Amino acid sequence: MALKVKEHGIGIAIKRAKKKLFIEVSMLGKLTHEDYQIFVPMIDKALKKAKGLEVDLLVDMRAFKGWEMKAAWDDLKFGLKHRNAFDKMAIVGDRQWEEISVKMMAHFMAGKTRFFKNREKALSWLLT
Repeated sequence: MALKVKEHGIGIAIKRAKKKLFIEVSMLGKLTHEDYQIFVPMIDKALKKAKGLEVDLLVDMRAFKGWEMKAAWDDLKFGLKHRNAFDKMAIVGDRQWEEISVKMMAHFMAGKTRFFKNREKALSWLLT
């Protein structure tokens, strides 16, 4: 009998080029409070060091399965805290509720926010 492992977590790539910081976040499985305790300090540190740089964010939610209750609260707090931090934010997903959430969230973000079903199109938009 094979043991079924439920993978979860947040993958982060932080790239810097001249006057730009690019952060890519991949959400996997059902996220936990512990996932955010690892993720948030990393992003906070990157943003603190990015003073004066344009900061763009790509969030890939295609493998995302939801949040535990405390993690959902962590996500809301993160979004409110950093609503002015990003010049452009592209969200990649494949569910209608994700697209609707992004459209609602865009009204609270200082930068431009768009939803994509295709990662390459999201990257293209961020890089223009």
